[in-house]
Amino acid sequence: MQSREKLRTWLQQRVLVGDGAMGTILQDKGLLPAGHCPDLLNLSAPDAVQEVHEQYLAAGANLIQTNTFGANRVKLAAYGAAELVREINQRGADLARRAAKSACLVAGNIGPTGQLLEPFGPLSLAAAADIFYEQAQALVAAGADLFLIETMSDLHEAKAAVMGARAASSKLPIICSVTYTEDLRTLTGADPETVITVLEALGVDVVGSNCGFGPDLMAEILARQWAISDLPLLAQPNAGLPRWQDGRTVYSLGPEEFAAYASELVAAGANIIGGCCGTTPAHIRLLAEQAQRLNPKPRSQPRFSKLAGASQTVYIGEKLPTPVVGERINPTGRRRLAKSLRERKFHLVAEEAQAQVKAGAALIDVNVGVRAPGLAEAELLPQAVLAVQRAVAVPVVIDTSDLQAMEAALQVCRGKPLLNSTTGQPQVLEKVTDLASKYGAAILGLTLDDTGIPAKAKERLAIARRIVEQALAKGLRRQDIYIDALTLTVGASQEQLVETLRAVYLIKEELGVRTTLGVSNVSHGMPQRATLNNTFLAMALGAGLDLPIINPDQLGLWEVIRAADVLTNRDPQAKLFLATATEGTQLNTPAPQPARIDDEQQLQREILAGETSRLADLTQSLLQAGWPALEIVNSCIIPAMEVAGNKFEQKEFFLPQLLLAAEAAQKTFRILHPELKRQATNSSLAGTVILATVQGDIHDIGKSIVGLLLENHGFRVVDLGKNVPNEQVVDAAIAEQADLIALSALMTTTMPEMAAVAELMRAKGLSIPLLIGGAVVTDEFAASIGAHYAPDATSAVRVAKSLVKGGKS
Repeated sequence: MQSREKLRTWLQQRVLVGDGAMGTILQDKGLLPAGHCPDLLNLSAPDAVQEVHEQYLAAGANLIQTNTFGANRVKLAAYGAAELVREINQRGADLARRAAKSACLVAGNIGPTGQLLEPFGPLSLAAAADIFYEQAQALVAAGADLFLIETMSDLHEAKAAVMGARAASSKLPIICSVTYTEDLRTLTGADPETVITVLEALGVDVVGSNCGFGPDLMAEILARQWAISDLPLLAQPNAGLPRWQDGRTVYSLGPEEFAAYASELVAAGANIIGGCCGTTPAHIRLLAEQAQRLNPKPRSQPRFSKLAGASQTVYIGEKLPTPVVGERINPTGRRRLAKSLRERKFHLVAEEAQAQVKAGAALIDVNVGVRAPGLAEAELLPQAVLAVQRAVAVPVVIDTSDLQAMEAALQVCRGKPLLNSTTGQPQVLEKVTDLASKYGAAILGLTLDDTGIPAKAKERLAIARRIVEQALAKGLRRQDIYIDALTLTVGASQEQLVETLRAVYLIKEELGVRTTLGVSNVSHGMPQRATLNNTFLAMALGAGLDLPIINPDQLGLWEVIRAADVLTNRDPQAKLFLATATEGTQLNTPAPQPARIDDEQQLQREILAGETSRLADLTQSLLQAGWPALEIVNSCIIPAMEVAGNKFEQKEFFLPQLLLAAEAAQKTFRILHPELKRQATNSSLAGTVILATVQGDIHDIGKSIVGLLLENHGFRVVDLGKNVPNEQVVDAAIAEQADLIALSALMTTTMPEMAAVAELMRAKGLSIPLLIGGAVVTDEFAASIGAHYAPDATSAVRVAKSLVKGGKS
């Protein structure tokens, strides 16, 4: 029996049990001194690694993971072992295979690179996928039964890992597990619903949650994902929170306390339960005993469709309110927008996206309409998509017939987009469905083919049927297929509009897919366009239209949609209608024109939005108006970053927006640098910070973000990098006359190095504060070693300011 069939059979029959931690056990055996790479033990201590596998197998694990979590070329390069990717992964899979024999499945373990993807980091989606492909290929060659991609904190990197694994083997099942912060979002802001929406579209077999925290918070993630998807779920929590005790890291949940959560996790939807940091064979043994008494929670396929932005999911279905796709990002007939695109300036794209979302759009269509010589749509469309995603969280509709531009946009698009469009032409249909399958997108099919747009509804239905059959054959779900029966202009094709409505009805009834229409086409060239559009929209909604593409700011639009939703049973008990209806008042009354914004306010807005195309012009304008460079910093840059920090803490911003604002601030600093250097005074410096990732830890993301924000708030940051020896940290603080040391650790095995630095500081008489943070670090741990704690980058800035001023965090 193939591994995918075997896994599916097991998942239907019982609750499966995964293994537990590897690194903490090897550390307890004395095999992981500071600075040592756990994955290299596959070569230097293979017997010890195989013994851990055997202990988990004996404890009752149905899946054991290879010791290859960090065995990708990026992480191994930090240990001078990038050329050993194949050898380490093959040996890791071989050791697990020997231990497992045929008693359980061997999961080829793939962890993150430790780097963010573009535009927030150095890796493109394609480059990251290639890195994961290299690792996955080695695991396949050594006989792994499946892939377990885990501890992904960026959903876009998870997408790259799935793509790399799928390229290495289309036959092996994929489990993809994400780690969340305590507010139940990933580091880059995706909530559990968005995570499963994106991974489901990529064709993974099981979606998981691991690390981050203990089992108490994981049940809510499982329940939320179970409610919107029929995919099996995995839960591998930590053994509670770590603390420092008697010179070592220990976890709050022993085997009995940990196993007691088994029934709660399964009741919430878990099909596979196991352990992450701090769990041992003793934990897994008791967990397996509990699992034998439990049955998987029944599940059924949801009857609605889902599309997702980077951090927000939209649901489309017959029993749900009608969402609208905003059509305004299209330069056709819009000279100002067309000019900005020709100049490769995307601030108007971002502003238009924000305005449409404010007006009620649930999705944003992005069309750059390139027809001019010298302009490449494959270059402009990705930049426009990025601008939209900087500005709003809603899903994107990638609107182009240029397949090269479509793929370029997919490579930068976060979430699960809708591809607008394909046709019934076989060669186009095959290429678009291939792209949708590869990148995890939904498709929008137009009912036209080589002969054009059919006159009759049944002929359009026939084309729609071919599109649906092809998409299903490529592995797309029926819920991810949208059909546009095509709206023609009433002034030229009046008799065709009835056929369009009939086609919408037939497509819904016979094919069971989603329907969409570009509604505004109906009134092109006619007077009283809003009246025609709204009337046609009401008729189309009655025929079964799911997703209208229209100007969300059109007068009277929302009255029509809210009323139609009541009359078509999309708004039970008319709750939305009653909540929004005000007698005699339009639901979308045009907003008053904003007052003119001066350059100071505009610069703050541009930094906050992460927009960079006008930073130089605005900054130079302020300098020419007589503003001192330091005053621009204090009145524009720092206030913008403080607002960004506040929004981050209030969960209005997530890491991507915070990083974009920080990078915009950095660019403004660079523009001002010559003037600041001329005007520099010591009084302008907030303090000097020594920054490092501790010895033995090669994770750099969190530390780099903290450094960027500290610099934006006026600190001088001496970044020593990652895997920094303890002596070097303390010696640098003394040499630089630092006001603060800030340390990061992401691995439980490297947390003791923070305590070692604290002890070394005391031994050398260095009395400055020590600030620590990282995914595994807690306030309790910080207090136990005499340090201060920051849970995230914005908190680190606030605490640093307090400590350098002599206060307490």
